[in-house]
Amino acid sequence: MLIDMVKFSTKVKAIWNGMEFSHGVRRALILALALVYFVQMGFNVVWITTLFAASSIFTMFLEFPTGAVADYDSRKKSLMISFFLFAFAFFGIYFVNSFWLIAVFWIISDIAWTFNTGAGSAWAIDALGIGKKKSKIVKLISRGYIFEKGGHIVGGLIGFVIIAINFRLIWLVSGIVSLLMFFVIWKYAEERNFKPEKVPYGYLKKSWVKAVESYNFIFHKKSRNLRIIMFTSILANIGWSIFYLAVPLFFVQTMGLEPEFYAGVLGAIAVLTLGGSFIAENVVGVKGFGLSLLVTSVVTGIMMIGIAFSSWIILAFLLLAILKIFEVILDVAESSASHHEFDSKIRASLGSISSINWNIADSIGVFLAGIGIVMIGIANTLVVGGAIVFLTAFAYLLLKE
Repeated sequence: MLIDMVKFSTKVKAIWNGMEFSHGVRRALILALALVYFVQMGFNVVWITTLFAASSIFTMFLEFPTGAVADYDSRKKSLMISFFLFAFAFFGIYFVNSFWLIAVFWIISDIAWTFNTGAGSAWAIDALGIGKKKSKIVKLISRGYIFEKGGHIVGGLIGFVIIAINFRLIWLVSGIVSLLMFFVIWKYAEERNFKPEKVPYGYLKKSWVKAVESYNFIFHKKSRNLRIIMFTSILANIGWSIFYLAVPLFFVQTMGLEPEFYAGVLGAIAVLTLGGSFIAENVVGVKGFGLSLLVTSVVTGIMMIGIAFSSWIILAFLLLAILKIFEVILDVAESSASHHEFDSKIRASLGSISSINWNIADSIGVFLAGIGIVMIGIANTLVVGGAIVFLTAFAYLLLKE
């Protein structure tokens, strides 16, 4: 029995880490380079940023229907749908040139993410039975980030090679990675400590029920910490979205770096961030969630502003490396703090609310970034993003451990 539990635990962690690795590859190739790719195809920056913002708003309304699949029926089913749609969308963008067809496939890729938000962590945490074990949640999340950064390293190295051959290949590689992950989950993922709920409703009614349960939980007097974390993350993520949309253009257009070298440097920086996950485990364990979130948010905000004022490319990349290390600590602390406050029965739906909050923030941030790049320039847009992250950091002082 004990041997079976150890084998099951190892398998769950392996699949969880595999999913995080695939997300790292996707983020290195797609999220970091999509705007540069579309600009080089000749599309207008405002058109592209408007697409990104509109897609986030549209998919926001699908978070609860997709969350209902995970909380009522199967986290495994939700994850399979997610990776299949990722593969379909990326293969689609690889084969088309029309802006409007690309827009359709881009929206499908955002829909794919709605099936993943909350479902992956909910599946792993509940399968392992660690929902209220703070140290084990932090360890699972932090080790997942190590593999995510490993995927970022591999993605950066792949990007360095394939972009020099043909920029379009980033979509083909991302589609293949997503398809492989679909087959891994289909073949090996199991669900334990999870019982499907059989209710006589369609998905819209199921979604409404879970939405009511989730918001009632959030606004309960005992969920004060969760409200602070969620509200602060909305504001901070506006700044993060502004920064991450503008920073590739800063290095490629302002600094004059070739896209493949930018991808390669991101991979190299990801190597330096691997230790961030281990630092996060110790920092959160000793300092707690509130102080960890405060300090890391302040540092990342300062680094964003510093990059904008950098005239030397080496200094800019050094500041980006420091930012990335502290971002890992911040992400581990925020994700762990949220899951520590979540109720297991609605864990995926609460994750969907977090994703809705992110979509709102991302839509605002991307839209403002597009306007900012045109009106005040790339560097000043980075300053705005950094200032927002810096200022919102102090809300974490309100958390009670």
